[in-house]
Amino acid sequence: MYQDVRLRLTILFTAVLSILLAVLLGVCFYFSVRQQFSLQLSSFTSQSYTVCASISEQTVLTSRWLAAHEENAGFRIYLWDNGVELFHNRDHASQILPEYTHYLSAPDAGHTLHPQGKNTDVSVGKHGFLPEVLYYQKNLVKNDSILQVCFLQSLKPLYARIKNSAFLYFSLFLFSLCLLALFCWYFTGRLLQPLLASQESQNRFIASVSHELRTPLAVILSNASACEKAPPAEQKTFFQVIAREGGQISDMLEQLLTLSRADSHGLTLRIEAADLQTLLLETYENFLPLAADSGHLLSTRLPEAELPLCACDVSRIQQVCHILLHNALSYTPAGSTVLLFIAEGSYEREITIGVQDNGPGIPDEEKEKIFDRFYRAASMPCAAKDEKGHHGLGLAVAKEIISAHKGTLTVTDAEDGGAVFLATLPVS
Repeated sequence: MYQDVRLRLTILFTAVLSILLAVLLGVCFYFSVRQQFSLQLSSFTSQSYTVCASISEQTVLTSRWLAAHEENAGFRIYLWDNGVELFHNRDHASQILPEYTHYLSAPDAGHTLHPQGKNTDVSVGKHGFLPEVLYYQKNLVKNDSILQVCFLQSLKPLYARIKNSAFLYFSLFLFSLCLLALFCWYFTGRLLQPLLASQESQNRFIASVSHELRTPLAVILSNASACEKAPPAEQKTFFQVIAREGGQISDMLEQLLTLSRADSHGLTLRIEAADLQTLLLETYENFLPLAADSGHLLSTRLPEAELPLCACDVSRIQQVCHILLHNALSYTPAGSTVLLFIAEGSYEREITIGVQDNGPGIPDEEKEKIFDRFYRAASMPCAAKDEKGHHGLGLAVAKEIISAHKGTLTVTDAEDGGAVFLATLPVS
């Protein structure tokens, strides 16, 4: 599927870019042809005027003089003296431009002359659609006689140059088309990399969810089966196990729902001005029984100065505190100290909530990975992984909640060993 989408996008992008390139090259070719024709016309006009001036100054005209000027000017010259053609041997006309001699007489319906502007006597001879020749005719009064001068220049050499230019433009288009196809193939590959990574992440996510759900479901099914055969006095134990495992599944599904909403930007926050010191004290009191049961010493630290109110979702921030405290109590040995504190950040624009423990700590290479979904550090005790209902989703949920508040969640090493989790929130 990935290769098929990549191929289709490559074809689409290449087609669109090739059309734009063809239009661009077509416009450039059009203006190039116009410029070449304009230069040809300008050169013909200038040479015609120069030769006419030279003819007016000459007292004697010879065929050798005429041939020299024809070679220099690049066109053919025809002269009539009072209607009689000078140098009128038919070789002159037949060897020069035999196919255009009809322009020397009155043009018929198929051969027309088009004047080039008001300030010039130069015309363009057309046979059908395309111009054939450049035409210039003038009457000169010389020695009490009228000398008619006519110049013809074929446009075939110009068309030959245009044909060569068209071939070069077409070759350039084909070469550019190949480069565009390669670029689009590479570009679409890079473009689809995030989608491919997202698909792989979703596949891993689904596999992890399936794996995490398989164990509690197996426990529930096995206890339900055993409950059917057990006497009523023993069924209570099986019901308790089923209820505990069902609660774990419910917690995991709630965490998955939170992550799903965060991914789709549907994580709603009820923002209100909150006193985080009060929130911290409530969280501390709620966790005192749990800390006592697990053999931990839970303490709290508040700043001496009163902190400003923070615009946040109180229930979500409390959820983050619960996740951090629950992890600290689960992954540190009995007798350890866990500190819940709050402090004012830099420039009085931030408030930081922290949870510090003196457990085994988190290796540097795992400090970023622990916020990934379903990731659990190798340094965590096996009992914490398998028996305390941790699925590797808590820190991912906490990070999404803090990110939704435009804050940051980081982990550092404590001075006396252990880890310090810092959730920093903007005040306004």
